[in-house]
Amino acid sequence: MNTNTEKKESSKNAAVPQADASEPIDFTYIENARKPVGELGGTVLDDMNESHAALTEWGFAHLHFGRTVLDVGCGGGNALRLAMHQDPGAEFFGIDYSDVSIEKAMAFNGEAVMSGRLSLKKASVSSLPFEDSFFDTVYSIESYFFWPDLPNDMKEICRVLKAGGTFAIIVEMVAGDMSDRFEKITEHLHMNVLAPEQLAEVYRQAGFTDVTYDWDKEKGWLVMQGRKA
Repeated sequence: MNTNTEKKESSKNAAVPQADASEPIDFTYIENARKPVGELGGTVLDDMNESHAALTEWGFAHLHFGRTVLDVGCGGGNALRLAMHQDPGAEFFGIDYSDVSIEKAMAFNGEAVMSGRLSLKKASVSSLPFEDSFFDTVYSIESYFFWPDLPNDMKEICRVLKAGGTFAIIVEMVAGDMSDRFEKITEHLHMNVLAPEQLAEVYRQAGFTDVTYDWDKEKGWLVMQGRKA
C-alpha cells in the first residue's frame, strides 16, 4: 500500500538522531551510526533506541512475525524488545557487526537472553551465520543503506528465509524526500539511500515476490515487505 500524503519536513527524519535541525551537524557523533564504537557509540545507540521507537512500532504494525524472527542490524536492542512484546510466542535472533551494539542489545534484553528466547551474534549481513530456510521473518530498521553490497546482501537474507517468509525494511530516510541537512549526512556517511521503487526493484532482483510498501510522506516513514517464493 502506498500512502500518498503531502510531504512535510521533519527534523527527526534520519537514521541518526539530531535534536535541532538548525544546529551544526556533529559528524563525529553521526559517524557512530554506521558502526558504533566505544563510549560515544554507546551513547548513539541509547539515543537511537529512543528516537526510533515510534517508527519501529509503526512498522511492526504492518508485520506478522511467525515463529522464528531475525533482526539484521539490531543496534541497541529496543526493536527486539518491542518485537518480543508484540509476539510473545516467537523465538528471536539479532545480528550486528558492532561489538558495542551486541553488548548494548544484550544488556537491554538481558532477561530474554538468559531465558533463551533471544540469541544475539556478532555477524555481517553479507554472511549470515544461519542455515538455509531458517526464519519465518527477517526485518531491518534504519540499516540497509549501510550494507556493503545491497543486492547480494538481500540475496543472503532470502537464503535464510523459509519459503513464504517475509523480509521487511523499516526506514525514515527515503531518497527524494529528505532535507538538505540529511542529504549532507547521507553524503558524509556514504549511505545508499534509495527511493521506494528503487528499493522494491532490489527486492525483486534478489528473488522476492509480492513486494509492497507503505510510505507515510508526512512523517517520512517507509515500510517495505517482500515474500520469498
